Amino acid sequence: MTKDDLNGPSLSKVESERDGILTAVSNTCDGREAAQEIWQKLGSSDAACVIFFCSPDYDLTLLGSTLVELFQSVPVVGCTTAGEISQKGLTQHSITAFSLPTDQFVVETLLFNNLAAFSAEDAYEVVHRKVERLQKKAIAEVFTHSFVLSLLDGLSICEELVLRALNDALNGIPLVGGSAGDNLNFNDTYVYVDGEFHNNAAVMIFINTVCPFDVIHGHHFMAGSEKLVVTKADPAKRVAIEFNAEPAALEYCRIMGLSLDQLCSTQFALHPLSVQVGEHLYIRSIQQVNDDLSLTFFCAIDSGVVLTKAYDTGMIDHFKGMMFDVVDGLGDPQLIISCDCIHRCIWAEKKDLSKQLSKLYQRYNVIGFSAYGEQHDSLHMNHSFTGVAIGRLEARIND
Repeated sequence: MTKDDLNGPSLSKVESERDGILTAVSNTCDGREAAQEIWQKLGSSDAACVIFFCSPDYDLTLLGSTLVELFQSVPVVGCTTAGEISQKGLTQHSITAFSLPTDQFVVETLLFNNLAAFSAEDAYEVVHRKVERLQKKAIAEVFTHSFVLSLLDGLSICEELVLRALNDALNGIPLVGGSAGDNLNFNDTYVYVDGEFHNNAAVMIFINTVCPFDVIHGHHFMAGSEKLVVTKADPAKRVAIEFNAEPAALEYCRIMGLSLDQLCSTQFALHPLSVQVGEHLYIRSIQQVNDDLSLTFFCAIDSGVVLTKAYDTGMIDHFKGMMFDVVDGLGDPQLIISCDCIHRCIWAEKKDLSKQLSKLYQRYNVIGFSAYGEQHDSLHMNHSFTGVAIGRLEARIND
């Protein structure tokens, strides 16, 4: 197989449904009708769990209550987004969902309310108890055949604290997820579990499976030579006040060749900053410019951090490379659960790559959402494609 083969036709509906993972999408703007359309596609399946990602434009109370009414005892978990990814590719103002069949998956869910008062010690205990519950009903060895999908309030400013604690408690079970969004309004983001939408909250979905899977994450940037040293910051608020002893916004504009009046979500997406941590390069995305010319980031920032201007290496080729590795390891995936940074979506739109990216997402059965941050084990990242590729059961049997 060559990378050129990665542009091949998407799997047929019959092939997709044979595996038992079903997908659904609704573009209707009415919350009740949208929930009904999702249920019509997924409700007949013997599901261990239904996971959805929805636009914040819905009447969330109506949507949430209708999902409970329709799916009844089936666990339904999800979050609000800054954009959705469905079998139609990149979408907006929609709800996308999938169901995991009981013959291939066992699921447990855990809600953390009031993240402002999050306790790492308490989290350690409840996560351990949840893993023990999973072990009692598991259909495969838990520590080698499980992963955790985490969905967090994207405006809580708690991801780093929560992820460190959860990753420590999981004892090697991989954690992957994303921060809920609200279409770049930065007002309220929500996670959904136990029949209700919650903010200032996080939900963990413990998934044990007999299917092969692989956690994937990456971005399409390389570091340049232009550097910004954070000389003054408010880490509790993720605010960089000064770069190189100058107002942060002014220094950012200087190295990016921008003017202050140009600063907006689009320009922040098109002009990312990176940080080197050991052998790995991570993107640190800016959320907004403030009146005092400080910059608020989507993830952790502190004094002494050295940021570097990042340069594009090719979004489409990079994604094809990721999929080449997935197919090489798992065969054609029956599903890729994706937490895809909102800045990637903006980048694709402004670079006229959205159609190409959507076709690739359709080709590889990507279902997910545009996030305010992506999560892998203890790391909170930006401008990345992060998720879990789930292979076909026969791929494991054939191995």
